[in-house]
Amino acid sequence: MKIERKISYVLPVYNQELYLAKTLDSLYKQKEKGQIIVINDGSTDFTSDIIEQNRDKIDVIITNKTRKGAAYSRNRGNDCANGDYIAVCDCDIYYPERSLSILKFFEENPEKSVYYSALDLREYNRDYTTLMEAYEWDFRSKCPISHPTVAYKRKVAEKVRYQEKSKDTDLYEFFLLDCHKNKFLFGGDNVPRMLKLENDNTRDREEAKKLKKQMYKKYKINI
Repeated sequence: MKIERKISYVLPVYNQELYLAKTLDSLYKQKEKGQIIVINDGSTDFTSDIIEQNRDKIDVIITNKTRKGAAYSRNRGNDCANGDYIAVCDCDIYYPERSLSILKFFEENPEKSVYYSALDLREYNRDYTTLMEAYEWDFRSKCPISHPTVAYKRKVAEKVRYQEKSKDTDLYEFFLLDCHKNKFLFGGDNVPRMLKLENDNTRDREEAKKLKKQMYKKYKINI
């Protein structure tokens, strides 16, 4: 039986065996139960096994036979979402109150369509965290919003799609710029709602950086 949820958690994964189980557990234990969608983007490690072991926590499993990239995977996940709100997820740890903060924000700010928050950051092999505050974006400079803290109304995903130009980056900054271009309003929450685990070595960061620099120019933003 199809269960309707207020929030859909969309999680693309590529070779994320290290933290995937903890991420799924943190999503499953959200105070507002949501639709958990996992997109396995052609993983070649034990990611598929971990997904199978946690099948009881997952509502929708999508498998890309070969790696397509996070942008493609996010679009596929968004297309399957049935929640009123879509919460962006990476392989990080989400605090149980994240779900309630999303619902409270949209209830108190019905005119706004995109939410973001502060986060705690832990570098790989470090035992301490750093607070990263949520900063308002003027849309004329480099994006200060951390993508895995973002949530948006489902109508946003029906209007705006991630640009599938690379396997190494989802180009989320430009998804958000396109949201702004379509006059969707943003709002932030300066309480950390997640622990970001900075350990992703599954993508070519330099190539992603070069592409983003070119893209910013196309959007007439100098960084």
